[in-house]
Amino acid sequence: MFDLKRIWGLVFGFALFVLPVIFALGQTEDLTTAYAVCLIGEHPGMPESDAQAAAMLVCNALRTEGIAVSDPVYEAPFSGGSVYRVTLGRLGEKIFVGLNYENPIGTVIRTRQILLANIEEMIPAVPRLVDALVHNKSIDATVDMENVTEQEARELRKISDESLWHIEVSGAFIPGTDRPIEPGFALGWSYERPAYAVDIKFRRIGSIYDDNEVDELDLFPDKEFSFSAGSIGGRYFLNKRNISPYVGGGLAFIRTSHEKTLTKTVSYRKHWIGGEVVSQPYDYIEPESDSGIGAYGILGIALFRLTQSRLNLELRVDRPFFKLPNQDIMPITFGISFSRSFDSGSSCCLF
Repeated sequence: MFDLKRIWGLVFGFALFVLPVIFALGQTEDLTTAYAVCLIGEHPGMPESDAQAAAMLVCNALRTEGIAVSDPVYEAPFSGGSVYRVTLGRLGEKIFVGLNYENPIGTVIRTRQILLANIEEMIPAVPRLVDALVHNKSIDATVDMENVTEQEARELRKISDESLWHIEVSGAFIPGTDRPIEPGFALGWSYERPAYAVDIKFRRIGSIYDDNEVDELDLFPDKEFSFSAGSIGGRYFLNKRNISPYVGGGLAFIRTSHEKTLTKTVSYRKHWIGGEVVSQPYDYIEPESDSGIGAYGILGIALFRLTQSRLNLELRVDRPFFKLPNQDIMPITFGISFSRSFDSGSSCCLF
């Protein structure tokens, strides 16, 4: 027979004395592992003040990412736990910065490095370094127009604002007409910042077919179409990366002309007196044109923004605030443009 009193006594004693000890040990381990140390690592050839300031920037960036770390120290207060180690060194005139995540101390789990032209570049470079380490990205994946380093930019250092010239070729679809895809081109200039751009453009869409040509297949019942617009507007970039989607719009002064084939019915008598009345349709060309103010909207993507030359892929819709007597004109244009930043010191502004 089991002695129930003795069994319950053992259970009560275990719960009273052993469980609190295990809980206390568990709490001590949690405090140790939850505490990350921001460690100032090796920094040969670097002033102490620069090493401390660099480590402090890293600590603050880690806290921004939601990681609780200590202020910079030279030695960890314990042998276990997580450590973020900041190392600096010189490579000629340049500064090499490394950031290691170690757990436990001495065991490198992940590391990232970046090369800077001077210590001042630590300010834009540290958030990139921390972002790459914490989210397991490459350093190249964190670059944008405001934090590119001199080493990455090489010969051309990206500036915060610039002027660009544009050349565009396009094709336009004209809803509600029998027109095929109309060819077009555009010339323009823009003032660009990392987050937005202001654009001035002149565009021309359309082609003219000879009215005297015999169109046996009746491919072009509308003989002439042209659409010209001088516009001013803006674009907003959704990021500051090398590849940036954007949206935008603005106002335009528009002139459009259109020749449409219309059908008219004429009635007449076969004979002068008492003849049968006959109705006969015939086709004729009705030219129409007008000009006025309109608006446009764009959706596009800018490629190679971190270089001096770039490409833009753009979808644009033009909406005149007027309508032709027999036709509403609203071109939908897809364009590919080449842009190059303007360098006042070069011999040619475009190339």
